[in-house]
Order: sequence, then C-alpha cells, then structure tokens
Amino acid sequence: MTEDELKTIIRQVLIELVSPKPRRALVLFTGGLIGFEDAIEGLRLLQAAGVHLDCAQTPSARRILDQDLIASLGMPDVTKNLVTAHDMIIAPTLTANISAKVAHGVSDCLASNVLAEFIMSNRPVVVSKTPIDPDGDGKRQWYPEIPAGYAAMLRANLDTLSSFGIRVVRSTALCRAAIAAFDERDRRQREPLLTALGGSAAELAATAAPARAIAPAQVSTVSSTSTADLPTQSALVVCDQHLISQQLVQKLPIGTDLRISPNAVVTALARDIASARSIRISRKD
Repeated sequence: MTEDELKTIIRQVLIELVSPKPRRALVLFTGGLIGFEDAIEGLRLLQAAGVHLDCAQTPSARRILDQDLIASLGMPDVTKNLVTAHDMIIAPTLTANISAKVAHGVSDCLASNVLAEFIMSNRPVVVSKTPIDPDGDGKRQWYPEIPAGYAAMLRANLDTLSSFGIRVVRSTALCRAAIAAFDERDRRQREPLLTALGGSAAELAATAAPARAIAPAQVSTVSSTSTADLPTQSALVVCDQHLISQQLVQKLPIGTDLRISPNAVVTALARDIASARSIRISRKD
C-alpha cells in the first residue's frame, strides 16, 4: 500500500467518523387519540427520511388506536432493549395520564418508566402535545368547557416536560422535531473531533479522493459522489475502493452482492449496516 493510498484511507475514516450515524427511534404509543392520523403521517415522513422506527404500545393504545393504521407503517414491535437499542423515543399520542406521571417523577408503568429512562439518560425525547393541549383546536373541539384550573394543570405538566429537555410539539410537527433532535445529537458528537481536526465535515469530504469503481459488463457500479450511478434494485456491485464505509453501503439496494478487493478494509459500522440490509460482502479472487 502506497503512502497516498494510506492517506486516502485515513481521510475516509475521518469522514466516516464525522458523518451522521444511522438513526433509530422507538415509537411509544399511548392512548391519546386527538392528532393520531397527523402523527402517523409524521412517522411515515421520518421513515422516508431514513429513520428506522421500532414500535411499542401500551394496553390503552392497543384498545383505542387504529391498529391497521399503525401496522401500515411496517414498524417492528419490540419488547426488549427499549432504551439501549434506540437513539430517541417518540411519543406521538401522549395522554394526560402519562404526561402527569412523567412530570412528577412517577414511573410505575411501561410508558412512564421508559420515558423516565430516556430523560435520565439524556437521550432525545419527542412527544406530541396535541392529545392533551387545552389550547389546541382538537382538545377544544372535544371539550369546549374545560375548567380553567384543569387547563392550567395540563399546561403546567407540558411545561414541566419541556423543562426536562423534551421536545413538546404538535402532532403535525413530529417529523421536523425528530429530525432537528437527531441533527443536534450528531452535531454534539462531531464537535470534539472537528475541533481536534481543525475543519468541518464538508471540508473533509471535499478533500477526499474520488471514489473508484470497476464496471465489468452487466455488473452494476456505485459512486460515492452521485446517487445517479446507484443501482435501483439488488445487483452485483464490484468495487475496488480500499475502504468500504457506511456511506457506500447505505446507498446500495437491499440484497445487493458487493464484491470488494482482497485487501479492502470494511469498517465495523459498514458491516452492521450490510447485515441489516441483507447486503452480502465477498472478496474478489
């Protein structure tokens, strides 16, 4: 391996370190019905933005919410590692019961316990206030004569959640709030490395050597600089890059066969993403 090739590998590793990590969130449904359909649409937009969503539901959510509509998102139901396996929690149908429990430090059920763990772990939390907001159109339409004291209590609980660092938004803003929270997380994680390197992620990407790929007949190719070159369905992709990074693997269709050089280095994150996307990596003879 030449000095220039080694520098290229080091540069690409640095780019991968400062690039956004895969985004994975737990969607926790409780029994809040107002704004439910808007919340589902927001979750659909998050999936389109590349966020992997897992799903957990409380018993009241299973009784009250349209299960077919939830199932249409294709989110896996999870019961284990609810906190450790996810970067963020999203509560799209928050109830007054759960908001009151979390606001007052009560964690005696699945929803309140998991939310408390995310808060205490300083992980991003996004909740929809639409089902319980006494000033929202939906709540006012259902309950036009809410007593002032009760409305003040609901507002106070929502304000307390906000004071914990929770992003409390309307159901129509779930997607924007979650993306903003992920962006903030990525920025915090990148800052120490960028400070040490004295540059930005964009500057590092600009100095990276152009990716090279070989293209035998009837073999799809991939370019790290343009999605226009990507195959649109699973295919055999032959690549002679010295480093197989997460960026390259994320751009490949599910089920792709990726043929790499005998001495190519595959990062651990690239292997994890390949496994999750059923991408088979093999080395050329």
